[in-house]
Amino acid sequence: MKYCILFFLLLSLGAYGQIKPALFQFKTDTVFQWHYHFGDEFSAPNVDVNKWYPRYPWGGLLLDQSQWAVPEMLSQKNGWLHLGAKEFGEKAAVPNWMINQQQAKELGLNIKNDSVYLDYLTSCIWSVDTFRYGYFECRAVVPKGKGLWPAFWLFGQNGKDEIDIMECKGERQNDVHVDMHLPERKDYVKNNIGFKKDWGGWIRMKDPIVNDTVIYSGVWLPNSLTYFVNGVPVSHFDGDFATPMNVIVNLAVARDNYPFNPGPDAQTFFPADYQVDYVRVWKLEPNAAQKMKGVPQIDLQENGWIPVEKEVLKKKIPLIYPKKELQKELGFVSLIPVSNDNYFVQVNGNGEVQVSAWVKGIEQTKIVTEIAKFKGENILGKDISIQLKDAPRNIELRISYDGKTISYFPFN
Repeated sequence: MKYCILFFLLLSLGAYGQIKPALFQFKTDTVFQWHYHFGDEFSAPNVDVNKWYPRYPWGGLLLDQSQWAVPEMLSQKNGWLHLGAKEFGEKAAVPNWMINQQQAKELGLNIKNDSVYLDYLTSCIWSVDTFRYGYFECRAVVPKGKGLWPAFWLFGQNGKDEIDIMECKGERQNDVHVDMHLPERKDYVKNNIGFKKDWGGWIRMKDPIVNDTVIYSGVWLPNSLTYFVNGVPVSHFDGDFATPMNVIVNLAVARDNYPFNPGPDAQTFFPADYQVDYVRVWKLEPNAAQKMKGVPQIDLQENGWIPVEKEVLKKKIPLIYPKKELQKELGFVSLIPVSNDNYFVQVNGNGEVQVSAWVKGIEQTKIVTEIAKFKGENILGKDISIQLKDAPRNIELRISYDGKTISYFPFN
């Protein structure tokens, strides 16, 4: 059985200080420890403008597609970010600097007093900080509906580099689109008969991902990029990018005859709601680690078990699923503090996880308990609660994933 585990360490910290978040990437031949660098659990009442621009830096107005990403379409509630999109169908006052007058002339738009007709209002957050290399992770619920186009992606400081960790369409229930863009068409690859094509494409998953809670993530290292869905590798690219990048989460509305068409139909529900549980960025270098600001408000019901079948891909796509290295990937286990002495242990992958606590080689069996996790009438799995009151500084946590075990000392 696959588990997501809530794992409490009730510690008398005193001078120990706050426990640190950690993430472990399990492979068949090694385990990497990642260090928390940036993130948002969206537990505040409003979008944190110290972390995010609540709109695109260039304004977000698309004259040709008659839509505009505005801060008013963003909200936060119960630890979730809500990115909205709604039908508008009227004129709106737009700051003059956002209006491309030449484009408006070419489109034959009659813009008076900076008033622009808009079919849709959409939404976006764009990180204030930039990042080069790391593990980028987002847990989200893609809304169902033809023409809805949510995404989680990175964009380079040169205005050209781009890593699309996830793009979805609300009508493509089982499909996720991965892509990346490099200057001078260095993202071209040859297909099976020798013709050049763009590297990216749609990947069909075995089970639906639209309207379900799914983790989308990517590992960006020097000269390589690997994409994951629920901890399972779905694509790999050998190459690198020239500049640091911003992290972006957005909800757009696709339009007929434009990228990611078709657009909405009469059955598409508005206002649409793209829900994001968190965004996290991790670094391999220990000196890059930052403290997690604020305590996440973990809802046990919402942050529970995610079923992932071992055969998650409907079929392997040529060119974007070719690497033997992907066969080494097992999954991820992250330890997220929910208070000064409590951890939330999250499993992102197919494997079975076991957690135990040890002091000087002696297992502390009496303090480990399992609590059944229910949703309606169904038992989803077990939460592991470990209560270590007055635990010594040398307490050791052993995390086993698919038979591979590592030790972690939360106070070191």
